[in-house]
Amino acid sequence: MKERAGQRVGVTVGAGTATGVAMVLLGMEPRLALVGCVVVAVSATVWLLVDLANVVLPVFWHNYGTVANTSARSDRSVQMLQTRLRTPARRRRRTAVLEHGRADPADEITVTLLDVIEDHLVTEHGIDMLLDPHAAAEALGPELTRFVTDSTSRRSMAQPRTLARTLTLIEDFSDQKHLA
Repeated sequence: MKERAGQRVGVTVGAGTATGVAMVLLGMEPRLALVGCVVVAVSATVWLLVDLANVVLPVFWHNYGTVANTSARSDRSVQMLQTRLRTPARRRRRTAVLEHGRADPADEITVTLLDVIEDHLVTEHGIDMLLDPHAAAEALGPELTRFVTDSTSRRSMAQPRTLARTLTLIEDFSDQKHLA
């Protein structure tokens, strides 16, 4: 603390001296006492702002209101699928009928699940399923590997009665990297 204060006094005296000498050399005929007071006031303000900047943490407004432990939150796609799972089947069918030209909701769910699995393989484990299927199978485990590779298993695991189990498997797979 004393060392920092000594440095600050030295810098202030140096700045005041340099300013006074420059003004005299330029022929301004300064009032050196007044110049000294201005230099002291300016340097005190600068040192105060520097000290405040070291103490005050920046505010990041884009994260305002988010949960601190985001690693425990599900992927947005998984959250959407969980919402669909909680939606009654007759309401889903009614919505599908209203939206002409859309694919079968079960197909949309399986495509979304496959996208989520692939995204987590690439981002969390650095594995591309097409380039390294053995490493992908090892990371996914037997049940998710069957889901990814076997269309019959995929259809059965995307059924409403088994979809909750499939989502749990995907969430557990996603959380493996966070726990390691």
